[in-house]
Amino acid sequence: MFNPLDNNKALALNPFYDGSYEPPRYLPEDTQRYVSVMIDSREMEVSILAAFDYGIDSLNEEGRQQLDRLIAALKVVITGR
Repeated sequence: MFNPLDNNKALALNPFYDGSYEPPRYLPEDTQRYVSVMIDSREMEVSILAAFDYGIDSLNEEGRQQLDRLIAALKVVITGR
């Protein structure tokens, strides 16, 4: 199974992490879904591009906050809450 987490980092953030990550399935298997999320600032746009070009680990705290906001918006669209 695909696990997007670095087990050592996940364990450092959550001591109860057991090495597996199984979120609920929101999309039917073997389907694709288009979602729209607003990129609401130049800072968010630059953070996305910098994360792609240099990797998420290269971002400073403000850049990570911008990605967190984007991910939060995507989660709302995907889960409906």
